[in-house]
Amino acid sequence: MQVNIETPSALRRKVTIEIEQDEIKRELDQAYNELRRGVVLKGFRPGHAPRNLLERFFGDQVRGEVIQKLVREYTEKALEENSLRPIVTPEIVTEETDLNKSLKFSATFDLRPEITVKDYEGLKVPESKIEVKDEEVDQALGTLRERQGTLKKIEDRKQVNDGDYVLAAVEGLIGDQPLSAGKSEDRLLEVSKRALAHGLDEILTGAEIGQPVSANRSYEPEYSQKELAGKTVEWRAQVKEIYQRVLPALDDEFAKDNGTADLAELRKKVRDDLERHARAEADARVRQGLLELVIERNAIEVPESLVRRETQAMEEELSSTLRAGGLPQEQVAEQVRNAADDLKRRAEKRARTALILDALAEQEKIQVGDEDLGDRVAKLVTEAGRARDRAAEFYRHEENREVLRGTMRREKTLDLLLERAQRETESASS
Repeated sequence: MQVNIETPSALRRKVTIEIEQDEIKRELDQAYNELRRGVVLKGFRPGHAPRNLLERFFGDQVRGEVIQKLVREYTEKALEENSLRPIVTPEIVTEETDLNKSLKFSATFDLRPEITVKDYEGLKVPESKIEVKDEEVDQALGTLRERQGTLKKIEDRKQVNDGDYVLAAVEGLIGDQPLSAGKSEDRLLEVSKRALAHGLDEILTGAEIGQPVSANRSYEPEYSQKELAGKTVEWRAQVKEIYQRVLPALDDEFAKDNGTADLAELRKKVRDDLERHARAEADARVRQGLLELVIERNAIEVPESLVRRETQAMEEELSSTLRAGGLPQEQVAEQVRNAADDLKRRAEKRARTALILDALAEQEKIQVGDEDLGDRVAKLVTEAGRARDRAAEFYRHEENREVLRGTMRREKTLDLLLERAQRETESASS
């Protein structure tokens, strides 16, 4: 094996590797011997097929597998012998693939920068004072009552008011063609602009039981539902029954239904929950502030290949989110393109943060043990609910567990920064 190392930049390396013909021949012989043992050719006993026939029928396959194996093994060997640690998987380019001569290829990659983190102890960070007001408790209790409200059928009026719920027959038409999913004989609808997206609130408000009503609604070409995009739909409805949402009384009985002895205890529980949430948000702001300070005090060069990998990951995250929201693929691609500069900027910051936290973890000898990792995996699998089997399978793979271990290590490093910081409490409320 011949190895040549080039240094295009401080962190960039190009390693050119040439494997001599005798080494290739040895690997090819082994590959064909293994193939011969497992293949059966007509007219030959198992394990006795001649090499020239194996080459004729399986030559391209064997050649590809041998090249792949040699590239992987000799890249690892060259990197280890020269103490090179790529920060992401090297880019491989084959230059000579005539295995009767030699195999020549290059591996180009960025090195992990050597970082010594400084000025990270005793950092002063502002911290908001946690204050939960009575109005916030009242609002949270109101939300709780809304969630536990029940529908009561209205018997003493026939006309629909804003805020009512109705049981109605609903149908959507484009021209004289009914929508495939637009018809329902018994659809329960909340009559409010907040709840109805089709303009039905305008025709249902004031409608009477048994009275047919209709309205036209035009949809923009970019609308998420392809069947409606760029079309004008006539929506028809006929109210069958009217309901009002009845909220439970805010009293001791309501408190007992929610697991507390009385209303005073429920208010305290709600206040405690709000304080806990506010404290978690304040803690997250403190952590982010600490990170900003440490990054500001430690200028480092971020490898371009790492930024590219992070950018690609963020593009995939955005694409997945947009597709889940029902956006057509063409619009998904357009939005991802429009966000390219912002995603790259955020990816560079994410990569810079990870490099500094990893370096600090090395300095402080912070580790995540197998037991802690196992506990986190078990928690994540449990929280996955119906997808727990898929989550369990995901974390059975060692590489995914190691990614999680790295995340947990950075969390512990942030905890260390938090412990050693000087918090300065502000008077701002939550």
